[in-house]
Amino acid sequence: MSMTLKTTTSNAVLTLEHEQELSRRWMKQEDKAALATLIHAHLGLVIKIATEFRNSGPAMEDLIQEGHVGLTIAARRFDPSKATRLATYATYWIRACMMEYVVRSHGPVRIGTTRSQRKIFFGLGRARRRLEREGQTPSSDLLANLLGVPTADVEHMSTRLSGHDVSLDAPRSQDDERKSSNTLASDGPSQEDMFADGQEDDSRKTLLNEALKQLDPRERAILKARHMSARPMTLGALGKRFGISRERVRQLELRAVAKLRTYCNGGVIDARRAFRTPVAQDGLRAAA
Repeated sequence: MSMTLKTTTSNAVLTLEHEQELSRRWMKQEDKAALATLIHAHLGLVIKIATEFRNSGPAMEDLIQEGHVGLTIAARRFDPSKATRLATYATYWIRACMMEYVVRSHGPVRIGTTRSQRKIFFGLGRARRRLEREGQTPSSDLLANLLGVPTADVEHMSTRLSGHDVSLDAPRSQDDERKSSNTLASDGPSQEDMFADGQEDDSRKTLLNEALKQLDPRERAILKARHMSARPMTLGALGKRFGISRERVRQLELRAVAKLRTYCNGGVIDARRAFRTPVAQDGLRAAA
């Protein structure tokens, strides 16, 4: 006996049989009327869950809208053959969408990205009130124990939740239009360090160029093919190129490296590692 589908905005509770029939019609026939009936019948669940987040910041209308997204996802994915009702399955999706929206709405800087942080984000206030009702001071250790999260996470999130986000492009004050980012300390090297590093690189480059002049053309070509090419050539390929064995190529490479090391006074430049730096490759290009 077929059942007559009614697309309605009422939140009438569906019987198990009706719910399964609607779900099957959506799964097998993509019957949009059946899907709409499933969704409308569970809008009351969305409103009920939204009240749990009424003090979390966003307006109820926005929470309900996000919950409706979760309900729609659940209705589309619901499998009527499973031993559960759509309301049970949809509760997870509705709550997940609302929680994600609350976290996104907190500020431009994303927080609550881990399970531990989410537990703190949504449970910190309740945990504090519970400890205060019991006459205890809500320390980080007690809060962490009550929420089942690391103490370090509680301390970090407490600081984040008690503050507010400030744009780095915002002026420092009404009388100072300089950007806030201009007052932040830089983790990068100072101008003096950058200048010293530049001088050191120039010195190494000069020394390496002079060292490369001590090699014969074949040794220099082998080093170039082995250490500065995007695709270093194998010993065998170089052996065919120069008409010698791969072992001979290896010996020439080692001899060239030894020459460079000797010229660089045994430590000013580590010749083997230096080949793979931009400075060394510039030197190889200049000398090749």
